[in-house]
Amino acid sequence: MKIDGHYDQQADIAWLRFEGYDPATVVSEETEFGLRELDPTSMRLVGLEYWRASRALPADLLRMLPSPPVSVSR
Repeated sequence: MKIDGHYDQQADIAWLRFEGYDPATVVSEETEFGLRELDPTSMRLVGLEYWRASRALPADLLRMLPSPPVSVSR
């Protein structure tokens, strides 16, 4: 399975995208940690967005994720 991700340290948001993620069609559901992103056809999980990522995810994981191509403002 292919996994892609980014972490914006200033906004403290992490994005994890899985195989099949399509930003043009993804359906997002708000959760207690951020967003769950689903493929609209299969309803398969294709992405996660973590708000307050430094509280929810291990620091080692966040260090491995590159910064997003465009910064997110708070």
